[in-house]
Amino acid sequence: MIIEADLWFLERFRLLETLDEDQRDAIRRVITISELKRGSRIYMPGDAPEHIYLLRFGVVKLGTPLPDGGLLILTFLYTGDLFGEAAVIDEDPWDHVAEVHEDALVCAVPRGPLLAIMRQTPEFGYQLAKLMAVRLRTFKTRVEQLLHRSAQARIAHTLLTLGRQFGAEVGQGLVIPLRLSQRDLANLVGVRRETVNLVLQDFRHRGLVEARRRRIFVQDPEALAAVC
Repeated sequence: MIIEADLWFLERFRLLETLDEDQRDAIRRVITISELKRGSRIYMPGDAPEHIYLLRFGVVKLGTPLPDGGLLILTFLYTGDLFGEAAVIDEDPWDHVAEVHEDALVCAVPRGPLLAIMRQTPEFGYQLAKLMAVRLRTFKTRVEQLLHRSAQARIAHTLLTLGRQFGAEVGQGLVIPLRLSQRDLANLVGVRRETVNLVLQDFRHRGLVEARRRRIFVQDPEALAAVC
């Protein structure tokens, strides 16, 4: 597949204005794009951090492998998100997995050209560092929220967050378009799958959520928010 050399992602992350035309051309020449199916691994723990990735379309999840073969999900990434940005400053192997959750188009930019540009243009490096700080702050906030909440509150908060981040409004509710199994949700909030099953049953009985072919419909966002 041919990618348009418009450097859309640099503009999205306010990085385009920091580069001159020669630097933009240098990045255009090394961009690659891959069509990846659900379940494909983009990188694994132990892999060398050789690229920064940009999600042109689809959904990717970042997570830590579990002993039983599952994945403790750290976050979901959606169309337009950047990930693997730590590769430009950290040579240590990846300590987490990037896996395609919904069929995706993923752009890869080698770290070498980006490092060269950072040395030439400090403002580019500064803006990229700001992006990394936002990601770290997001992870920190999520961990704090999980540590101090009950299983019901964790699940309610996670469903609301996914609904607001990825979902679409339907009447008074929200449809989460991600394919989420009970195991996925358990791995996302840090509880057992059986706990998720019990909590979702309770939410259904209370008219808060409804499962539709592995999509979740939040019927009453305000009432669900009260559970948080």
